Amino acid sequence: MDAAVIGCGRMGAFTSEGVRKFAPECWFPLAHAEAIEAADGLDLVALCDPNEEGLARAAERYGVARTYPDHRALLADGAPALAGIATRTIGRADIISDCFDAGVRAFHIEKPICNSVAELRRLEEIFARDDVFVTLGAVRRHFAIYRDAVTRASSGDYGQLLEARVDMGPGALFWAHPHSVDLILLAAAGREVQSVQARLGEVERDGDTIVNDPAILAASVWFEDGFAGHISRAHGIDFHLSCERARFAVMNDGHSLAFAAADDANPYPATQQVEFDAGNAAQGALAPMLQLTACLEGDAAARAANTALKRDIVRGQEVLFAFVQSHLDGGAPVALADIDPAMTILGRTGQFYA
Repeated sequence: MDAAVIGCGRMGAFTSEGVRKFAPECWFPLAHAEAIEAADGLDLVALCDPNEEGLARAAERYGVARTYPDHRALLADGAPALAGIATRTIGRADIISDCFDAGVRAFHIEKPICNSVAELRRLEEIFARDDVFVTLGAVRRHFAIYRDAVTRASSGDYGQLLEARVDMGPGALFWAHPHSVDLILLAAAGREVQSVQARLGEVERDGDTIVNDPAILAASVWFEDGFAGHISRAHGIDFHLSCERARFAVMNDGHSLAFAAADDANPYPATQQVEFDAGNAAQGALAPMLQLTACLEGDAAARAANTALKRDIVRGQEVLFAFVQSHLDGGAPVALADIDPAMTILGRTGQFYA
């Protein structure tokens, strides 16, 4: 099936050297074009980027003849079955809508998916269709080590799963924390969000528009049965799952899995490393690409999984908006229904945008 990548920068076509050097193996292949190239059943036929030099470099690297400075020209020459959308957030919702109108039915979209509540509502209608399949650039949920940790913690063998916590350092709302929220929603396993509470750093406002990409100082998401997800500024990129009688942690962005539980002889839990082998499981952005491919081929299990994922993608974006709403309301808990429908977040840091 034909595939195209719109946005040929770091996430679209060229994984950064820092990530290549330090990230664990579960992150690769990461760039959209790399993952499409590695996916059986997909053929990368077109690339799009307004940067002429970057577009030419990507075309040479991936051997792609069809190149375009504008996504509308690409679509006019024939819409692919799958589109990787790795642009900046501003304008992304329009690109998704244009692709859908042209006939694209599978999307791998970088995070966050949009800038405004109004854009989210428009995308929500598209994502609700049974013939549209979507994955998000918050890809940790697809990695075997994260899924294994959630499975263990949710098994009931250690009592009820009480909370998840994501340590992401001094992360910004749109730049870093779509990842945090998505991991919390993965652990929540479809539970309904009851309320959201957050304290942010400096928020630069222009009417209903949040101009900057504020840091999250602390944030919590509360779910229907008392399960909670928390975001901290603790050093590291770690994912903690706490049960009544044990705790699990994916450490250092997927480098290792830790486990701790007390026993009858010693009430103080001792942390130990869990031997973990992903085996032949697809990793990096390849995993969501293969889910999308299976959906397009009519695989019932993949389509069911994607229906749940699409719900989490929309919920995750709502939670990001709700963090801001809570902060503007003095840090009070807010429901997702309390978000200002006129809210827009541009996500600017210096001269760059998320």
